[in-house]
Amino acid sequence: MPILSLSEKTIKTIKSITNSTYLDIIGLIIVVTTSIVLGYHNTEYKFSFQGKNYIFLLGYVSILNTSLSMIGNRLVTKKNNIGNLVTTCNTFLSGSIDFLLGNIGAILTYPVTFIGNYLVFKAWKKSTILRSIDFIFYRNLILGFVFSLILNYIAFKYLSDKPIDWKLFFAIVIPAGLTFGGTFNTARMYPDNWVMWQIYNLTKMIQNLLQMNIANTVKYVFYFFNAIIGYITWKDDKKKGTIISS
Repeated sequence: MPILSLSEKTIKTIKSITNSTYLDIIGLIIVVTTSIVLGYHNTEYKFSFQGKNYIFLLGYVSILNTSLSMIGNRLVTKKNNIGNLVTTCNTFLSGSIDFLLGNIGAILTYPVTFIGNYLVFKAWKKSTILRSIDFIFYRNLILGFVFSLILNYIAFKYLSDKPIDWKLFFAIVIPAGLTFGGTFNTARMYPDNWVMWQIYNLTKMIQNLLQMNIANTVKYVFYFFNAIIGYITWKDDKKKGTIISS
């Protein structure tokens, strides 16, 4: 996605969209409206505890989760460190929902994501320099996939009483690896890290379709678009040496 092929006027327009509050509102409307129209808010999780049957309103909680995730993502795109704090706090909720929807690996992978998001929040408080790709960028990606493979294999192999569903396994391992690597790299504010988030969003669309989580699927379609304009905005800010306030 060569930014140099875009005119200065086009880049300026894209940056105004990236940093607008209107796009935040549009994202929330997309998530909530899609969920309600598809009846996702009626999704229930039934379980038994001490001989009694219970119903958990998973749909409503998932809508709240995607809304908070949307807010955190948009704030990060606008280089607002509060977004990292929101994302950190929301990680527990995301992991719980993923686990209930069949992602057995969530019990091990989401704690790593929680710690990673918190470290990003701490890092942005110390430094807000937009960096070029270096050795650390690739090292973080490799570490992300190593963590994902090991933790998910342990979860699928030893924490589940079912045979490993390899299609689901890799549908979870790939986005989890990208999450770890992408989160580690977010701490160093690489504009090119948005390309990794685009790939991540594509894998999450596939994963959520397999789990029939339509609300999250729509959310990641929006995130894919947001990652594109985020890349263009951050790349231009780095080029011009824009001072960032987080």
